[in-house]
Amino acid sequence: MAWEFKLPDIGEGVVEGELVKWLVEDGAAVEEDTPLFEVLTDKVSAVIPSPKKGTIAKRHFEEGDMVPVGAVVVSIDVAGGSAAAAEPEPAKVAESAAPSQPTTAQPTPTAAQPEQAESNPAESQPATSKPAASKPASSRPAAAKPAAHDAPVRAAPATRKLARTLGVDLHQVTGSGDHGRITQADVRAWAERVADTPTGGPSLASRADETVKLIGLRRRISDNMRASKDTHAHFTYVEEIDFTEIVAMKDALRAAGVKTTFLPFVMKAVAAVLRRPEYKLLNAWVDYDAGTIVAKGDIHLGIAAATDAGLVVPVIEHVDRKPMRQLVDELNATAEGAREGTLAAGRYSGSTFTITSLGKLGGMFATPVINGAETGILGLHKIEKRPVVVGDEIVIRQRMYMSCSFDHRIVDGHVGAAFVQDVRALLETPALLLAELA
Repeated sequence: MAWEFKLPDIGEGVVEGELVKWLVEDGAAVEEDTPLFEVLTDKVSAVIPSPKKGTIAKRHFEEGDMVPVGAVVVSIDVAGGSAAAAEPEPAKVAESAAPSQPTTAQPTPTAAQPEQAESNPAESQPATSKPAASKPASSRPAAAKPAAHDAPVRAAPATRKLARTLGVDLHQVTGSGDHGRITQADVRAWAERVADTPTGGPSLASRADETVKLIGLRRRISDNMRASKDTHAHFTYVEEIDFTEIVAMKDALRAAGVKTTFLPFVMKAVAAVLRRPEYKLLNAWVDYDAGTIVAKGDIHLGIAAATDAGLVVPVIEHVDRKPMRQLVDELNATAEGAREGTLAAGRYSGSTFTITSLGKLGGMFATPVINGAETGILGLHKIEKRPVVVGDEIVIRQRMYMSCSFDHRIVDGHVGAAFVQDVRALLETPALLLAELA
């Protein structure tokens, strides 16, 4: 009999995990610590390595299946060892910072600096975006290195996810990172090269459809968005904000060497308003089954962030208590950690109110979907110069539309509108914001 590898306990209270991706095929030779599969739970995402050297005899689950802890996931013919089905050795599990981004024990490459100004470091993308269709293998350039599929590929989990989304075989890509590590830039460059390679067929030839399984983070996003729309009675309020003074403050800080975007100013304004007693139900959790509303004492802001794996919401705690410089540094580090999958799993829970931003892609406005058991979410959009009337003159000002969605069963329309107007007042008159920070 082959040696049976059971799904290990990969987190306190975790009883099952979703098998997101197989990293080996039946019959493949594996070494000790060869990555076998990616698994996603409510608390952690991880790549599970092989505890033994041998050959994959049988994979017992398919991608997208829920696997109970202790269930046999894969049978391995152990090289030169006993075939007894003993209890598996504890697997070496690498926790991901984002529940959505599986990680390995390998260090991740240094991320590029996040976009500044209107495109904030945690700008989110719509949760309904579709993966790009992969190119057929025949269209790949012939100048690739040999496809040694048994050789390990050095790439971070986020890079692997991007490669799957773009239909790129990482074994075909030459890495430009340290020790030959493949970076996201390498993957995108390869995908562009493939797209530019002529196939020799007619210019209007049909292309094959691609079916993508709804698994992993994409399924979690789908379930969460559907649950939010089913549970909350959304209403959205939109207002135009004059960001001229905030733009000047941000530019002055950058000139002084403080690398920041507009988001910390918005976070401080939102936290200052949420702290007021009349808005306590906007900083709250709702349990409709129990019939309770918990007005939270602390202000922990969820910041929606786009990653290669999908939309995640890391949390910045105690925003109202932190000085601006600390908030700027923490936000930059959090945004980078979310993209690279290096944040602890606990950083994605506990938010009491959420901010989402589309930055330069923000358009005029959108209708953001409330996050989890919260009662409100604030959406930021692009800042651009617009002509406005000030007094009796037409002047050019930096303007942005801000949209807020509220749960109408908890938040009355006039309360939501007043909240937005109070946030607007702080952002348009920075002296008031500074007074709130004092």
